[in-house]
Amino acid sequence: MIIWPAYIDSRKSRSEGRRIPLEDSVEAPSSGEILRALRKLQLDARMESDKSYPASWWESSGRVIVEYDGRKKDILLKVARLIKSQKKKNK
Repeated sequence: MIIWPAYIDSRKSRSEGRRIPLEDSVEAPSSGEILRALRKLQLDARMESDKSYPASWWESSGRVIVEYDGRKKDILLKVARLIKSQKKKNK
């Protein structure tokens, strides 16, 4: 399963690629934050930092590939919540 930062980015609209509700999304998540969250969930994941989301090909956002058998929306919500809680701790 591929996870692009745009999927959980609160700055993006649904038509720009966001896949979760705005209230659950995170402002400007990085591929590295997504990777750390997936590893915290004890999932096998790897990052490809040289990739660009097709809808915004000019931005090199990177992507994360994860082994997960559930629904994509479920894992996106879990990752977004973890990143949000981590950002609150760091403030």
